[in-house]
Amino acid sequence: MCVHPDHESTAADLKLGEAGELPRQFYDSSLLFSCMNMLQIDRRDLAADDPLLFRELQGRCSLCRHKQECAADLAHPFDDAQWQRWREYCPNAVVLTTIGAIQNCGYAAQLLQMPQTPSEIG
Repeated sequence: MCVHPDHESTAADLKLGEAGELPRQFYDSSLLFSCMNMLQIDRRDLAADDPLLFRELQGRCSLCRHKQECAADLAHPFDDAQWQRWREYCPNAVVLTTIGAIQNCGYAAQLLQMPQTPSEIG
């Protein structure tokens, strides 16, 4: 996954309350938006370009039974095991990773064309 330099993750803000209960915001789109931030998906662009898909993602997220697991996973940077686990339980995983790849492919192409070390500059 490529990382955009302007990316600010709000995943660190997702904390379980005392006794492990879910904060009230977990019943709105906060988890979806945090996941989109993690994948560097511009939700405003997605909502403007494909409002039906944007609403479908919100609906799937709101009906998901893995909110507590998702919140715990999003509170920390993902390693390979967490990515795999998230893909298995998240009903939006395939669509979100695809959108993230599409939205960020131009940025990734720029990074691949940039010299990586001073010796590559010439």
